[in-house]
Amino acid sequence: MVKLKEMIRKISPVLISPTSTSLTISLSKRFFLFTFMNKAIRTIEDDPYLNFISLLKNYKILGRILYGTLDEFYRDRNSLYFKNFFMDNKLYQLVKSDLIRLKDYKDIKMTITKRGVIIYDNYKKNSFNVLLMTAHSGTWLPKKIKEKMNLKDEFRYIEEDVETDKIYSRLVLEKAGIWIDNKMSRFACDFNRGVDTSIYTNKSETFFNVRRLWKKKLSKAEIKDLHKSYADFYFTLAQLIDSYRFNIIFDGHSMKNLKGRPGISFGVKYVPHFYLPIVKSMQKKLNGLGYNPVRINYPYSGGYILRWLNSRFPDVFIFSMEINKSLYMTKNMKKIKPRKMEKLSKDLEQVFDIEVDDFESY
Repeated sequence: MVKLKEMIRKISPVLISPTSTSLTISLSKRFFLFTFMNKAIRTIEDDPYLNFISLLKNYKILGRILYGTLDEFYRDRNSLYFKNFFMDNKLYQLVKSDLIRLKDYKDIKMTITKRGVIIYDNYKKNSFNVLLMTAHSGTWLPKKIKEKMNLKDEFRYIEEDVETDKIYSRLVLEKAGIWIDNKMSRFACDFNRGVDTSIYTNKSETFFNVRRLWKKKLSKAEIKDLHKSYADFYFTLAQLIDSYRFNIIFDGHSMKNLKGRPGISFGVKYVPHFYLPIVKSMQKKLNGLGYNPVRINYPYSGGYILRWLNSRFPDVFIFSMEINKSLYMTKNMKKIKPRKMEKLSKDLEQVFDIEVDDFESY
């Protein structure tokens, strides 16, 4: 967008002297290009998706990206260009699996990075639009990182927010908004931490009850590459907020079923007081659906992502939700109960039936 406006200033016959030697283009062609560029800018401003893509391309921080409709990527899921785009085959297989599962949502726009940050765009003007984040749903570990890790897949499966992408995504796919998903495991890089603590150390995560997370020390190049994934996520998040207008920004998680923990919890530490009655209303709806107890700010009140957003957009309605794994997994947390997970997902969609006029969007 910025470069387009700079180009208009350069080619405008009003702003450029006819004797200027900086451009050799004729006056009539300058008028044509000036009109064309103005139309291009108006089109981008009217379509936030085009604005978002133009920002990503302009800054070039993400490197190469793929963008198109879900139907187009489903069609090309076995194509060589698509397979080779991702950092490794494991990541490719995860994304391909999602495309197969979501193939009926043909018109959803997608933006894909090679490190597994995936954006699903179902934004609808003049509708109730949610910006959903599932930053901890990822399970993918880059091969070299996994080789140095001292954790079994079974352990990570219990600790990761397994399948939360499937639970929360209906809020966007069936209604309206944008969903930013993350395929990388928090054990490689935790996007819900400050960058300095986003890569766990052997001593930093005592609550996981693990003596040694790493068998071998990560190299500087490996750390740099993991931090690049972290930067990709936050850069993409910032561009989404610059390009769109959301009624709610929502961070979806799950939690282990430890003693005293509720069925569902809202983290509202960074919610402006103006919006708290809406949170209370959602809490009441969940209680009515049988999810008792539903607590506020227990055991978590909101993580780093919400703090980062609040520091930049203090008046925005942002909160997190934690779902107890007992609601959709077996007691030992080793298997999913598909029917319970499906019901939970549909119930959450119902809870988010909030009219736009209920409060002001920012």
